[in-house]
Amino acid sequence: KRSKTLPPDGQSVSFDDYRPPQRTVSVIAEPETVQPPQSQARRNTSRVSKSSCESIGDLPDLMSRIEDMGLTEEYIAYRERYLGWRQGKAQGAGGELSVAALQMTGRGGWGYWYPTLEEWQWKRTLSYWIAVTFFEGSLFFMFSSFFGCYGERLGVLRSSLTLWGYTAGKVNYFICTYLMCLETINMTNADEHSGQKGKKERSRAKNGRPAEDGDDTDFSDTESDTSSEEGSNLDQRSFHVWPFHLRTALANLRRLGVGPWPYFASVVYFLGVWAFTVGLVSELTPGIPEEVVKWTLFSSFVVGSILFTAGGVFECIENGVFQWVSCRDIGQGYVGAVLNTFGGVFFLLGSLVGYSKAFALHANLAFGVGSAVYCFGSAVMIIMWKDEQFGLTFLAVLNHLGGDHGRPIVKRKGADRVEENTFSVRGACFIMIYCLTATVSVYDFFCVMFASAAPTHLLLMERAFNSLLPCIFAHMMLALNSGVYKTPSMAPFHQLYIACRWIAAIMTANSACRVVQRIQMIMWEGDAAQVVDSV
Repeated sequence: KRSKTLPPDGQSVSFDDYRPPQRTVSVIAEPETVQPPQSQARRNTSRVSKSSCESIGDLPDLMSRIEDMGLTEEYIAYRERYLGWRQGKAQGAGGELSVAALQMTGRGGWGYWYPTLEEWQWKRTLSYWIAVTFFEGSLFFMFSSFFGCYGERLGVLRSSLTLWGYTAGKVNYFICTYLMCLETINMTNADEHSGQKGKKERSRAKNGRPAEDGDDTDFSDTESDTSSEEGSNLDQRSFHVWPFHLRTALANLRRLGVGPWPYFASVVYFLGVWAFTVGLVSELTPGIPEEVVKWTLFSSFVVGSILFTAGGVFECIENGVFQWVSCRDIGQGYVGAVLNTFGGVFFLLGSLVGYSKAFALHANLAFGVGSAVYCFGSAVMIIMWKDEQFGLTFLAVLNHLGGDHGRPIVKRKGADRVEENTFSVRGACFIMIYCLTATVSVYDFFCVMFASAAPTHLLLMERAFNSLLPCIFAHMMLALNSGVYKTPSMAPFHQLYIACRWIAAIMTANSACRVVQRIQMIMWEGDAAQVVDSV
């Protein structure tokens, strides 16, 4: 032990006069009760806070003078930084400045388009259901078109497998295109969020609610108010549900530095769905002359196909398809936009050929091929969603978030470098399997409801409900996938989650077997009737 020379009795050691090299020793000759430093500091702080509260009412309100000088934004920014420092929110350097860090935090990076967790969840959920409904609607159109090639042999199942299948596909397309319009019209970024927060701060300052620097209670109140304001930014700003706010949408996209093509693609697809719906309504409405139905179907399908093709072209413009790029720069949005354009071209070809009944088979084949191309395009959109490229094929600005291939860059815990976030192939495939399960189940439901006989209506409803159960289960799993960010790793939730995937696959096979058996039975009865007639 190192020997120390202590001062005479009655004197205390000064930290300035006596400073040991390793630790500080404070020796007091006469024993007395020493107040703990933390409680002493808290008592002094409370004493200062009370004295400040007594005199703060005499201070003048300088907010009007600050506004006259045009320094309101600077004052609010300074006050937020100061309060954050007093609350212990100050952060030091997070490492060396790199290109990856600038891409993640700079203008157009991840934090620019997703300033809050609520904004990220909103765009993630919206893009998920856009991709899912587009894929499911394309499946309905593809199956119904190929079933239409055997229209005469389907007998009583013809309307169930073709007309009602198209109806289900149009419902999915309507939901998909409407959500696309919502996402483009209500597009925001970090600048708008900070602007909303600045407006609220100015209103609070005008109402005479300045923050008191010395009062601990005021700090906690300010912190809770700020967090609640940041969490409710999405709810406080004006939200548009009408998809035809043309000037509002274009002005918003222009302010965000985004071109008009995302909104043009969304609204053109939406109008195309409505054009197809006109022909569907004329076909389902009884009492309309056959010639009127024929011309209505032809005109509505041609207009709808032209609009779908135009939507694909607008997506190509948004993704730079008509610009010279190297093969390594071709991303998923590029491929999806090209596939959607070719799908619209096949739709247009089928609509033009379908005017004559002599080419009905060729028209159905063209629609089937176009729907299959749309299935591949929507599958690309599902993969993009798993890659956290929530702009999909129509909003490319959300797909360039730092990585070389557009995927967001992340830094793993304990790693020295950042890398691109990649998707789960199995997760994307099972999302498509859930959509296939729902589609086949709906076809089975249509066959039971419109093409089967039952002794009682109760028995018919029971069979129809049993046929629809796989669809209900599949959509519950789709809804679960929209909120579950990754497969659970804890038992037994991991096993239950994986088991649900295989149950969906088994349900798909079961519903498909039921539909195929019904088709085979109808075709066999038709062939038997032809043989009897010939004999």
